[in-house]
Amino acid sequence: MQFQDTGYTIKQVQQQIHTVMEDLLRPISLNLSQYNVLKNLEASSPATGAELSRKAFVTPQTMHTILTTMERKEFITRTAITGNTKSFNIFITDRGSAALENADETLSKLFDRANATLTLSEYDELERLLRKLSLGLKVSNPI
Repeated sequence: MQFQDTGYTIKQVQQQIHTVMEDLLRPISLNLSQYNVLKNLEASSPATGAELSRKAFVTPQTMHTILTTMERKEFITRTAITGNTKSFNIFITDRGSAALENADETLSKLFDRANATLTLSEYDELERLLRKLSLGLKVSNPI
């Protein structure tokens, strides 16, 4: 199998994961981007919009839109950073924590189904191979 085929398969699996996660999160009033924000805030709060946009691989403008929606849903709060009129510390609210807990419980069913697909050693090998492939594709490695 050549890289082109493997790259397509990786993208296909990624798209399937994304679609199923979006479908599972919709009844909780979350989308995948909002879920990722909550997960990042759970791990490291407060955070700025710039930090969250880098972690989510989206532009600051896109993150601003995501955060505005989340603030309207009362999943997050933003507090101005002293001395900086453009940056805000973003905190997860109790309502956001509850939504995240609900989302984690819901998504665990998907993760359980995925985990049943391969053995632990197969997952270890898959992870090792994907990391190796990723390392080989880094821009710092000249072609």
